[in-house]
Amino acid sequence: MFLACAAFFVLASRIASGAIRLDRSALRGVRASILVLVLCGVAYPLISLSWAIGPATGLFSWGEAVLPALSSALLIMSWRAAPPPRWMGVALAGAMLVAAGVILGEILLGFPLRRLLTDRAVDGFLYNRTVVTLLLLLAPVLVLVGFRRQPALFLGLLVLGLGTILLADSEAAKLGLLVATGTFALSYVPFLWVKRLLTVVLLGLIWMQPFFGSAMRNLPDIVVRATEAGHSRERIALWQAFSDVTHHFPVLGTGFSSSPHMGRHPVAAAIDPAYRAMLRIGHPHNAFLQVWVELGAVGAVLLSALILWVLRCLSGAPPDIRRVGLMTLMTASAIALVSHGAWQGWWIAAVSLAAALLTLRPVPPNPME
Repeated sequence: MFLACAAFFVLASRIASGAIRLDRSALRGVRASILVLVLCGVAYPLISLSWAIGPATGLFSWGEAVLPALSSALLIMSWRAAPPPRWMGVALAGAMLVAAGVILGEILLGFPLRRLLTDRAVDGFLYNRTVVTLLLLLAPVLVLVGFRRQPALFLGLLVLGLGTILLADSEAAKLGLLVATGTFALSYVPFLWVKRLLTVVLLGLIWMQPFFGSAMRNLPDIVVRATEAGHSRERIALWQAFSDVTHHFPVLGTGFSSSPHMGRHPVAAAIDPAYRAMLRIGHPHNAFLQVWVELGAVGAVLLSALILWVLRCLSGAPPDIRRVGLMTLMTASAIALVSHGAWQGWWIAAVSLAAALLTLRPVPPNPME
């Protein structure tokens, strides 16, 4: 809702100033193929509600997913018409610096603020979503701030942000940071080779999901023990259960947002009793697998097309934006592979806002307010 309000006011300011007209000119330069992909990505989940369990809940989830994605698209369109003021990046970096400082202080001091505000039990996992959001926005905001323009703010946010991520309880954020670091090093290889490699990796991850659970069951026991802090054994059982569901609905899926109801879906009776109870968890903690479970191969095709489009967009970006874009793409993919529901509004808002920030370029001293 916060992102939607921001997009509304930014768009309203551009319309009021005349930078954007309410006609087809607002879509000038947008390829027809992209519009078709967006329409299919919005329409097919809505259509799939007709065979999903709990379509009313699914409709709410559809709105929760579409709203932040649409809001980020409006921000991109508005910023294309007139760049935001220079202070916006500084203000956003400052807000993230405060957030990271508060979280780090809470972790180190035993959550004094949380205990002051509530008498409920507190734990570090309560900040997991915030830490993941900080990680996704960190690189785009650092590029927006610029080391040469704001060195103190740049270094402060970098050090405090990384410290918060490393000390937080979010194993998914740590995995994302590790992948981001590897992608940063890889980004210095000629982009054509990097693009080919990442295309194979990402498309391979998407299309292996019906067999993902079985593949993870064959991991060496030493790897499983080393990752027990992230509940690896439970996740493997969860992935096995939901991977088995895809074998029964391989093309169209079980319907959008049906994962929370999978425990009472008729297909549950056909799942191995050793894993059947995991269907009641709510979602597979793997966005790629959730797409397969709910939208089938049709959803996998749409997701593959989205990945290819993002990589194509990065091909024509300046080197610094391309590097950070690759880091953001792989970070989001790593986190999506092991954590969180695919359609949660906060998650889509964080990813799509990071993507929107990557469309910004250095602005003149007196941009349109």
